Amino acid sequence: MKELNNKPEKDSENLLCPSYVCKPGAQLYGIVNPNGFIDYLKATLEVEETFVIEANKGRDPGKRFRFAGNCAKSGCKQWDGQGKQCGLIDTIIDIVDNPEPEDLQHCPIRSKCRWYRQRKGMACAQCSEVIRNIEMKMVEADKFEMVDE
Repeated sequence: MKELNNKPEKDSENLLCPSYVCKPGAQLYGIVNPNGFIDYLKATLEVEETFVIEANKGRDPGKRFRFAGNCAKSGCKQWDGQGKQCGLIDTIIDIVDNPEPEDLQHCPIRSKCRWYRQRKGMACAQCSEVIRNIEMKMVEADKFEMVDE
């Protein structure tokens, strides 16, 4: 049975960005397993400074963990001001195009997830790809702009 969330979004509602950075106050909600997929935690864990320090000693924490944090809305470059929604999930769906699963796996942030609120199960179907290979698929589709540092 599919989980449905039919609550209308209130503009003042604080939804979570499922593609957040590793910083104090972020919510850790998944760990990337050896196969490159996300193992979702039963509940989120609040990230503390000590975790950030340790996580940054290895590979990029964003490639090993999934974090959520308050959606910045118009303060984020991914925000579509006209549609008043996150544009990143639509780009990911266009590129990856995984089919929507009949049954959604457990996710500790789904009830407050910006992407889920916008695109329901289609967003969930793409979620692991954000870690696994979305950057390469975006490069191949000329949707990802490489920046020289």
